[in-house]
Amino acid sequence: ASNAGRVDRALFEMCLKNGRASAALKFLRLAKSIDHRIWWFQSPLRHFESELKKNVYVALEDQKVASEDGYSTLDRAISLLDMEPNEVGQLCHCFRDGELIQKFVRFLPRVEVTCTVHPITKGTLRFHIQLDPIFDWSGRFHGGAEGFWLWVEDCDNDRTYHNEYILFSRRNHPESTALELVIPVFDPLP
Repeated sequence: ASNAGRVDRALFEMCLKNGRASAALKFLRLAKSIDHRIWWFQSPLRHFESELKKNVYVALEDQKVASEDGYSTLDRAISLLDMEPNEVGQLCHCFRDGELIQKFVRFLPRVEVTCTVHPITKGTLRFHIQLDPIFDWSGRFHGGAEGFWLWVEDCDNDRTYHNEYILFSRRNHPESTALELVIPVFDPLP
């Protein structure tokens, strides 16, 4: 069990290197679940288990509230920011803790990605990618840096064209990161 995370990361990197995007995503989810001891279908607010009451997780992971596929738990947690604090408290059965729950939702690491694609030639595309961290930094929960995987994939052919590990540091937060990629496109062309 102690090596499961390392084995899963190795499988993830093998799939990513071989261009198998969907398999890489599944192995990355599993590796992160093993490392954080939280399954991907559980609420990401479980990272703050010592700070929040158990009612919060139970209410958000309830079958009537969560989606069927289990992959939208982050979206469900982020949607709490669109509500009033008293509505959040009612939903999570913690009537006075709505503001506290929203505070911890803002700590969840996430990035807004903006991408523009320009054709250079018939078989080459230029991607301009802007990555903006849209979370509140807490040294207690994020440490000195927070990393994200970025990859460009063709979902129809399950092929990865480019991958890169992006690191946001506490020192540079909330500065955005810009990437310029030139990627060849193979048949069938989009």
